[in-house]
Amino acid sequence: MTNLYTINSWAFIICVLISFTIYGAIIALPILGIIQIIISVKVIFNFNQLPKSIKTLGAIYLFSVVIALIVVKIIVLNQLLIFFIWSLMAIILAGFHLAITRLIINYNTKLSQIIE
Repeated sequence: MTNLYTINSWAFIICVLISFTIYGAIIALPILGIIQIIISVKVIFNFNQLPKSIKTLGAIYLFSVVIALIVVKIIVLNQLLIFFIWSLMAIILAGFHLAITRLIINYNTKLSQIIE
């Protein structure tokens, strides 16, 4: 799980830096999304071992992603405004995903210290 957090944090940092350009965001955000989907699938396989607080945050994250997709789908405004809103929501949700993976790492570290 530590490797997943490291990959996620580097992907997030690189994506945010690339997103300062419009065309960079078009390329970087979908790649970050794919990386985070893969990480989420790996986390789901260990979902039963996680504490309730992290499970709740995961549910909130999933709900937020669905709401963000619905909002982007409903908004029919200027193309640039839609792109800006989409990019901003994607970066915020990616940061939330990064925070959740960090909590999982902290939980696993504490759990391993208790076992030892």
